[in-house]
Amino acid sequence: MQGQGGDIRMRSRRTNIITAYVMAVVILFLGRQLASHMRLPAGEPVENALIFISDADSIDAGRQSNSVYRIGLDGSGLGAGAQPSMKRVVGSIPHGDAYLRISDIDCDAATQSLVIASHRPDLNGFHHALLDGSGLHFDKPAAGGLLSATREIALAPDGMGILVSRQDPAFAEPRFGLVAGDLFTRFYEVIKPAAAGLSYHSPVWSPSDRRIAYIIERHNRDLTKTYQIATASPSGASEAIVYESSLRISDLNWSPTGEWLAVAVDRQVYRIHRYGGELIRLTDHLGGATSPRFSPDGAQISYVAPSTFPGQNQLFVMNADGSRKRRVANIRGDVVNGCWVGADTQPSV
Repeated sequence: MQGQGGDIRMRSRRTNIITAYVMAVVILFLGRQLASHMRLPAGEPVENALIFISDADSIDAGRQSNSVYRIGLDGSGLGAGAQPSMKRVVGSIPHGDAYLRISDIDCDAATQSLVIASHRPDLNGFHHALLDGSGLHFDKPAAGGLLSATREIALAPDGMGILVSRQDPAFAEPRFGLVAGDLFTRFYEVIKPAAAGLSYHSPVWSPSDRRIAYIIERHNRDLTKTYQIATASPSGASEAIVYESSLRISDLNWSPTGEWLAVAVDRQVYRIHRYGGELIRLTDHLGGATSPRFSPDGAQISYVAPSTFPGQNQLFVMNADGSRKRRVANIRGDVVNGCWVGADTQPSV
């Protein structure tokens, strides 16, 4: 009996040692993961601004790159220099002997986070910073799917979830699938795989984090294309088609109320109910309108339209019903609208 008791105590000690070892490994792993996301210092809060991508500085510098900028909703007061209304947040990001060409950005006002993607096949990850430009660092997957050749990126409302539209190298023609993960575990998995006749673009999160929306591009056998707006769970399951058209659908944004989707169809901005129905046209610009982004209170939408001056583009803001359009800025160079931080200080009428 005494021998059996000794065996039991020894097995118990072994179990305790193994348990302690496993817990130590888990704590070390979580500590490293947490530390990797505490590299962002406390930055200057950014409010009431539009965040966008432009190659304005690179025109004079003579290099094939672009930068992230912010601008006040009144078009002034956030910068100095040749274009005083603009403030460069993140300048040209070095990569090898050249600079990255930013393909997309997204941000979160609550955490003041900014995520920056590049469509390079040799760059497995994305850059992460605060909205004032501080704390810029490269974030890459720890495991799972690759994030190379990222076309678009979306940051969840909790400031942690990540969605990307990524080119699949298995196809000769560019085909894009959706990859999902988070900034904590840095584990990424393919939730919507690309196919020979199928691509997924412009992923966005619902304000509740419970649904995502995206654009499906179908390549038909007769060489035409069909575009669909779809919603699904964050895992890609329970997919529902909201709208379908033979006209090009190029961009998507979810309202903060969760009721509406803003979308660019045939280079004009529309909105549609999250469950479908008819498109409601909001713009009628001669040169077109793209990159719609809802304001944080859902009352307004910002977008980009070409200027009448060659090589220039304009940032506009309008009410969510399409009324009261006003130009925020005229910008020399290409412009892609990224995100909206804060609410407009001017009331909607």
